[in-house]
Amino acid sequence: MLVKWCSKVRNMKSGKYPLGQSGFTMIEVLVALLILLIGLLGVVGMQYLSLKQVNNTQFRSQVALHAQTMIERIRANEDEALSSAEFDAWEAELVQDVPTADGDVTFDAANGTATVTITWDERQVDNDADQQTMSVTVSVE
Repeated sequence: MLVKWCSKVRNMKSGKYPLGQSGFTMIEVLVALLILLIGLLGVVGMQYLSLKQVNNTQFRSQVALHAQTMIERIRANEDEALSSAEFDAWEAELVQDVPTADGDVTFDAANGTATVTITWDERQVDNDADQQTMSVTVSVE
C-alpha cells in the first residue's frame, strides 16, 4: 500500500498522471464559459425587451391620463364648448409627456357624446414604430 502511494506521488511530481485523472482540461473550461455566455446574452436580451415594454406602458398610462383630463374638462364646462386655448393647452401637455402624440376631440350633438382620440407611436420588438390609437367616448348630457 505504501509503495503504491509513493509511486503515485513520484508520478505526480514527474508530470505523469494515473489513469483516473482528475481536474478540468482547457476545452472543458472553454465549453463551460461558452454555455455561461449564451445564458448571460439571453438574460441581457430579456432585460432589453423588458425596458422597452416598460417605456411603452408609461406612454399608455400617460395617454389614458390625458384622455381622462380632457373628459373632465368637457364635463366641467357643462353646456359651453371648449375654447381653442383650452384645447391647445391640453394638447401641449399631451405632447410634453408623449412627444409623438396627437390629440383630437369630436362632439356628436345628435347623440350628446364627445370622443377623445389620441394617437401615438410605440416601439415594438423589432424596433419598428407602431402607431397606437386610444379613443374614449363619453356622454356629455
